[in-house]
Amino acid sequence: MSRVLGIDIGGTFTRYGIVENKSVIHVKKVYTKDILDFPNFVKDVFYKFKDIDSISIGIPGVVYKNKIISVPNVKLLEIRNLDDEIYKLTKTKCIINRDVYLLFSNDINRLNLSNEKNILGFYLGTGLGNAIKMNGNIIKGEHGYAAELGHIPIIGNTKRCSCGKIGCAETMISGKALTEIYDSEKLNCEFNQLFVKYSLHPKIKEFIDNFIMVMAIEINILDITTIIIGGGVTNMLNFPKKYIEEGLLKQLRTDNIRKQLKIYFVDDSPISSILGASLIINEGETNEYSNRL
Repeated sequence: MSRVLGIDIGGTFTRYGIVENKSVIHVKKVYTKDILDFPNFVKDVFYKFKDIDSISIGIPGVVYKNKIISVPNVKLLEIRNLDDEIYKLTKTKCIINRDVYLLFSNDINRLNLSNEKNILGFYLGTGLGNAIKMNGNIIKGEHGYAAELGHIPIIGNTKRCSCGKIGCAETMISGKALTEIYDSEKLNCEFNQLFVKYSLHPKIKEFIDNFIMVMAIEINILDITTIIIGGGVTNMLNFPKKYIEEGLLKQLRTDNIRKQLKIYFVDDSPISSILGASLIINEGETNEYSNRL
């Protein structure tokens, strides 16, 4: 019996839970901003439970060989050797990945797409997450920066991103960007009603069109037509899924490719990332601590 402590540290919320025999037996959500010491937070959660075999953590940033490189939206999490610190406190194997890989792994599993060799994942939450499976492998790049779609430059965009660069896609296409529109335009509704009441508002339409544009760029570059779309924003009421499908179809190169396009919109379940954390462990992810156990 394997018990995995899965922790998904997001830009807004952090979720953690225990996965045992492919089932989540406990899950809790806290505000990320309330966590002031991440190693001790993990230690405290770890010791709340018994017989934890491994720890799997997702972070909203760049990870290379189990080391945190950059976390623009959670500066306190920029602890390069977080895995070392957690191991010292728990004496338990700790695997760290980009948070989007947790969601992507679980979505591939629950959609029965494990046999698909080529899949793209787009996750519109606090930021803009992206994952690429090509020729059967998750593409991470030489330095862990692969699929950082939220940080590609957009022509004409002069906004400064939390990563420090000017013009990143995430400043225009993310939950943070949508909140800025909501506040600056003084839209008269609850935030979750934005697409119900203001779907035709020029700024909201531009937001969706930009999302279509960056997805179409990646689809056309990689020639991959199995697409997963998720994240908190895409789960808002009346989110324009049909409009997005039609927009993507218009951007594909040939009728043959259009016919092959398969789009899966996934719900924002609170246990998705926790289950994904367990899947990553069970799929054979290893790190330098494996020899210590």
